[in-house]
Amino acid sequence: MSSPAPLVHLVTDDEVKDKARDLFEQMKANTGSVPKWMRVMANCDDVLIGFFSMFKAIMDDAPVDKLLKWRIALIISDMNKCEFCVSIAKQQLRGFGLSEEEMANIESGQLSDNQKLAIEYAKASSEHAYNIDPELMERMKAAYSDAQIVELSSVVGLFNFINRFNDSLGVLPDVE
Repeated sequence: MSSPAPLVHLVTDDEVKDKARDLFEQMKANTGSVPKWMRVMANCDDVLIGFFSMFKAIMDDAPVDKLLKWRIALIISDMNKCEFCVSIAKQQLRGFGLSEEEMANIESGQLSDNQKLAIEYAKASSEHAYNIDPELMERMKAAYSDAQIVELSSVVGLFNFINRFNDSLGVLPDVE
C-alpha cells in the first residue's frame, strides 16, 4: 500500500535531467529505487544536487560518529513530527543494530555523557538556536572540537530542513 501522493509532481526517470539523472542512477544502483523526496526535489534539479552533496558531506565520514548523527536525526525528526524522516532514521538505526525498544528510548538508552550532551545541544539548537545557553556551549566546547560542533549543528540544520521540506510537500512514508 502506498501513502498519498506528494503535493507536487514526482519527477520520472524520463524527465530527470543531467547531474540529477546521475543521482537517480546512483540511487537505483545502491538501493534499487529512487526515494520520493528525491523525485520531488528533482523538480528543481539544482536544489537536489546541492542537497545531495550537503547530505553526503554531513552524514558520511566526518568527525562525528555516524550512529550519533542518526540518533540526532531521529530525535529532530520526531520533534518535528516528520513521519518520512522518522521512518528513514529508524531504518538507518536498524542498520546499526538498534532494536525498536532502543529507538523508542533513543535519548535514555546506553549513552555516554558526551552523547547525551550532543543530544541536549541538538534539541536546544532546534528549539531555540537564537538563544543557546552559554553554559551548554561551554560544556560542548569542553567535550567536542569545533569541527565536531559544526558537524553536529549541520546535522540539526539538515534534518530541520528536510523535515520541513518533506512535510510541506506531503512526502510521507509508504504505508505497509
